[in-house]
Amino acid sequence: MTGRLQAFRKRHERMEGTLFFAGGFLFDAVMVDRIDETPMLLQQFAYLVLTGALLALTQYYALKQREPPRALRKVWSYTDHAIHFMLGTLLNAYTIFYFQSASGLTAVGFLLVVAALLAVNELPRFHRLGPVMVYALYSICLTSYFAYLIPVRAHSVAPWMFYCAVGLSLIPIALFVRVLGVWSGNPQYGLRMAGLPALGVQALFVLSYALRIAPPVPLAVKEIGIYHDVRKDPEGRGKLLSHESHGLRFWQKGDQNYLEREGDKVWVFARVFAPRGFHDTIYAAWFYDHPTRGWSQVHRLGLKVTQSGERGFATEAFLTSPPEGKYRVEIQSADGRAMGLLRFEVTRDPSDEPRLFTEDLSLSRGPKDKRD
Repeated sequence: MTGRLQAFRKRHERMEGTLFFAGGFLFDAVMVDRIDETPMLLQQFAYLVLTGALLALTQYYALKQREPPRALRKVWSYTDHAIHFMLGTLLNAYTIFYFQSASGLTAVGFLLVVAALLAVNELPRFHRLGPVMVYALYSICLTSYFAYLIPVRAHSVAPWMFYCAVGLSLIPIALFVRVLGVWSGNPQYGLRMAGLPALGVQALFVLSYALRIAPPVPLAVKEIGIYHDVRKDPEGRGKLLSHESHGLRFWQKGDQNYLEREGDKVWVFARVFAPRGFHDTIYAAWFYDHPTRGWSQVHRLGLKVTQSGERGFATEAFLTSPPEGKYRVEIQSADGRAMGLLRFEVTRDPSDEPRLFTEDLSLSRGPKDKRD
């Protein structure tokens, strides 16, 4: 029985590694919590260190043509699976954080890049080169970790923090390049195996950040909507959001089809996640689709954001009596990176009949916020 099982595993070795990678994704999808939780930061740091150590050891034994110590030989066959599991866990967490910090396209792009690297890694030509793509994935994990660790500890977001994250991620890669060159007896081996894949990934990171595609982690919009009025709940439970009936448009958040009368204010309400101890400014930027000039910014208002609970920090802004047409509002970081946006349309309401508004209560605190 054991022999048949081992033969089956041998025939499906690559698929088994992919399953462990997917298992890491699913594991973290259940376990991931706040981005600023110390246990989570420590767990991911431990995964990065352990993954790096296992990558180094597997390369050492392969290049030196040595066997692992006798005490480790039984478990050593699972080393590749452990690496795939930890990489899957890390990449899933970062994808979740990117998805929360952007409109969703960034997360989709991140997944496509990871899927492409995995697919290329399965091609026989690349498989013969060794774990090139594994180093690329590891480099993604390093940069992603530092890209939100630094803002979490600095309690603010600034462009220099991202570039610092890229620099820090290259330190262990440079170490890999060095030791692989020594172990193989060929200085070019480490550069080809670990250096070039990592530099390629970092170039994509820097390009995406320069083009404002990369989201402003760790900030994230938890909730956003357009309303006729936003006011404090008299009982102090949160904010009361007034909107007209959605009808059958159950997917809409508030008044995305805004019927405007004289003196109306178009309110945007958002809840923004910010790490504990965070103090910074974000912006509500309003854009109008002009009939001849196209999309143009018509207003940008600074909003102070501090640390938030599970539901996010509540903030709002408004436009007074805007002209009819199509609009979008973006919640932006201080350097103009959109972490949430909503499109809506303003049309004149010709009726003078009394309007009936529905009030939704956006609670300030959730069950997990009691410990804050």
